[in-house]
Amino acid sequence: MKKTLVTAGIHGAEIGSVLIAREIKGWVESRDIKEVEVIPEVNLEAVENKQRENPEDGKDLNRIFPGDKKGTKSELIAHRIFQKAKDYDQLIDLHTYGKNSWCVPYMLTDLNKDYNRELCEKIGLENAVQTGGTGGQLFIETSNLEIPSMIIEAGGAERYRDELEMVKKHVLSFIFDEKFEERQNEAAVSYYEYYERIRPDHKGYFEPKKEPGDHVEEGEEIGTLAGEVVNTPFSGFILGMKMASEYKPEKESVAAVARKEK
Repeated sequence: MKKTLVTAGIHGAEIGSVLIAREIKGWVESRDIKEVEVIPEVNLEAVENKQRENPEDGKDLNRIFPGDKKGTKSELIAHRIFQKAKDYDQLIDLHTYGKNSWCVPYMLTDLNKDYNRELCEKIGLENAVQTGGTGGQLFIETSNLEIPSMIIEAGGAERYRDELEMVKKHVLSFIFDEKFEERQNEAAVSYYEYYERIRPDHKGYFEPKKEPGDHVEEGEEIGTLAGEVVNTPFSGFILGMKMASEYKPEKESVAAVARKEK
């Protein structure tokens, strides 16, 4: 079996991913599967404070990998986790959307690398989305070392247990299949070549007219912001959506829309 590292809690506010990682960890340890390590609270102080950044230095941990062993608290954590990750054959990093938003389960990775696409097929969630990522993200830095790596996004705002349970089921099935060299079923994965977060430049109260999982046409209304219509810039699939609440453009988006591979 390939050695697999499962992480969660890089962003401390994403409690849903921490909870399912704890459950996956318990399942793995109860079966003594030594080839799999699960770290539910990578950014422990941030998890304890339920905030995105580490409270000691205010840094976003998922922007500073591979870290610095002589740096700040976050840089030290990044260094330690990255050195560990280099010893594994594949990486799954669990995330959720944040406060007042949620998403369907999807795998986010660099699909231009065949080994990442193969990992998507093995995990078998319905949606896989291409990204070149942002430098300093754990899954991007390990993928650049030719370690199959991805983020899985699902749910958000400490809610949407069904989406999180689906992720747990797929990750556990993947671990079982890898351990016993079996394939329980062949999944039909939909691949998306591009996604965009829609960020209107003015603040106000956002009211969604669509929801994650909906297909939309170019120019279609997806919601209103301060009474003004918000349209999607291209035809695609809504991955995630902000719920009805106040919107601040410097901190969030109102939707994430993906375009399917041709």
